[in-house]
Amino acid sequence: MAELTDKQLTRYARQVILPEVDLEGQQRLLESSVLIVGAGGLGCPLAQYLAGAGVGRIRLADDDLVELSNLPRQVAFSESDIGRSKVEVLAGQLSRANGDTEIDLRVEKFDARSAGDMLSGVDLVIDATDSLQARLDIDSTTRRAGLPWIMGSAVRVAGQWVAFDAGRVYGCYHCLITEPAASDDAGCAQLGILGPVAGLVAMQQSVTAIRLLMGLTVRWGILHVADVWSGEYTMMSITKRLDCPLCLSTS
Repeated sequence: MAELTDKQLTRYARQVILPEVDLEGQQRLLESSVLIVGAGGLGCPLAQYLAGAGVGRIRLADDDLVELSNLPRQVAFSESDIGRSKVEVLAGQLSRANGDTEIDLRVEKFDARSAGDMLSGVDLVIDATDSLQARLDIDSTTRRAGLPWIMGSAVRVAGQWVAFDAGRVYGCYHCLITEPAASDDAGCAQLGILGPVAGLVAMQQSVTAIRLLMGLTVRWGILHVADVWSGEYTMMSITKRLDCPLCLSTS
């Protein structure tokens, strides 16, 4: 591993002194590469936390433009950004904050067609979308590519997150979503969202990603559900389904 420069040692000093991170962990972060699918309520804080932590390469994928209704939860944007590409605005913020992090912009949707190019050279995929179909596509394509991914969802006053291992030993997203219905793909525009919920989920995804990129233990296949309004928090182990179409097709 390459040694940290004096500037990097100063920048990451508060992390490096942590026994959970230390020099080796920081070096691993600097040499890692992540794809974040979505640059909205989850993607903005996710990208900012990971760039701040020193992740070496962040690929951002989203084809949306900034809208006024985004601003309460998509905290990287301001009124002057309305009408601009989300990934372009977010990439500018990240580059100004940390020149160590290489930002790769993809102003397009993630789907089965674009997946091959987007997944090339990354160590981890993080879902920051509000689309059921996008998550199903991420699950299928990362399974074939042998990559882990972290799902995140925030709607109304509740959030969910779960990490899937590369081989899907602990089940997959298709195991969790047994019979997708049209209503399952309703997002924030239809159901509403309290801004801090997105921040809570993004924070949990960020911590999980940092652990994974440093080579530490991750709790795979555990669905976390948090209701910020009631304060209730639950966990559920995903059961690998014997009739899962993805698991059967890739076994």
